Amino acid sequence: MDKNIPIPGQYIVRFQTASVVPAPYSHFYTLKLDIASKDELTVDFDIKYLDRDDLDEDDLLDEGFSTDDDYAWKGNVPAIWIKQFQDILAASKIIRKREESEFEDFVEIELEENGKMVTIYPVDKERWSYFLQEFMQAVFEAGGREKPFELTYLEIDGEKQSQLDLRASFAEKSFTVTKSNGPVKNLDWTQLQKIMDTVYKAEFVPDNASDKKPSKKGKYITAGDGLWYQLGVAILETTAKSKDLEKIEALFNALSK
Repeated sequence: MDKNIPIPGQYIVRFQTASVVPAPYSHFYTLKLDIASKDELTVDFDIKYLDRDDLDEDDLLDEGFSTDDDYAWKGNVPAIWIKQFQDILAASKIIRKREESEFEDFVEIELEENGKMVTIYPVDKERWSYFLQEFMQAVFEAGGREKPFELTYLEIDGEKQSQLDLRASFAEKSFTVTKSNGPVKNLDWTQLQKIMDTVYKAEFVPDNASDKKPSKKGKYITAGDGLWYQLGVAILETTAKSKDLEKIEALFNALSK
């Protein structure tokens, strides 16, 4: 794409999960961007979940959904997302002909080019899917549907306690760590995905977790659901040979330095 994407400008991004993605995960959304200036971004967002007629409420709840997950919101999103959108659009290889694959997500972008609206299709769909997932989280935050991601790692060894508080705001695209009520330290945004992949690769067992902050020796994680999960008790290895817990401990040891 042209490196000099015009501002102001209006763009419409349409996304649909690959046709092989089953309900309740399959969905379609439209993201309309109105960039009034380099400092003002208005978003009109509308998501609909697909093919749920054959699912009952228990099926949806078991997968972490509700009976009505469709959502629409219009409002301002922090201006940092203007540059994020500019960067990925400028770096993308695009084609002008619609191509669909049952194994790939569908992404199309409508924009003004030489005084008329045209539709383009990025070739790097996987990269766009990840970008749009983060952008959608930013919209959910800006609209008040979801809070920023927060995770606390607590280690208790006798009288000694150490605590790490992680906070990631998708709306602001900021990621910070605080050690035992010390100063807030900025982390590189790219570390967030690695941390989430490492932590959530292990098996979390809510029935073994506690709703009270622990005081006994151990290593614990809480992340937004009000429960404290102890490593080895409520956070377990996924297989007999996996080293998920060891990797989690190494991760937080590195972050605490």
